[in-house]
Formats: sequence, structure tokens, C-alpha cells
Amino acid sequence: MAVSKLTHEHSLALLHKLATDDGFRSRYEQSPAAALAELGVPQETIANLKASCRQPTTLAAKSHFADAHKALSQAAADACVGMFIPTIKLDFGPSR
Repeated sequence: MAVSKLTHEHSLALLHKLATDDGFRSRYEQSPAAALAELGVPQETIANLKASCRQPTTLAAKSHFADAHKALSQAAADACVGMFIPTIKLDFGPSR
């Protein structure tokens, strides 16, 4: 069985909710799998997450999630800015 990961969009949504929504935070602490389903994460993805990711937990302060959301949001933009398109250089020998 392959281990699943959340998509970039689901990760951002999760971090935002954990940073801003007390009710969601409470539900996530009790049942991370059910809270992820609320976000629209497919059941197949949830079922294939590491077991430790689906266990009840105690969350860090909302500010930690806000910082992580900001970092992840900016990381995607940094990656796009740093992208370069490869070019092909063909050498047909000396020109006449």
C-alpha cells in the first residue's frame, strides 16, 4: 500500500483552517480523518495516510499554522519564479 500525501491545495486549506477556525481545530484534534474529509480530501487519500496522521492529537498554537500557511503559500511562488525553460542547442558543425 502506497502512503498518500495531501495536495498543495488541501495542505493550504488545512493550514488555513487550523490557523483560523476553533471549531475545526477541535474536530481535527478528535478525528483528523473526519476533519480532512470536511475539507474535501478524498477518502482513498485519507485511508492511505500514515496511521499516525489519522490519530487524535493535540495541536500547536494557531500562530504556528498561520506561519506555516504563509511559508507554504510563498514557497509555491518562489518555485515558479525560479523556474527556467530548458533549451536545446544543436551543433551541426562549422558553418560555411
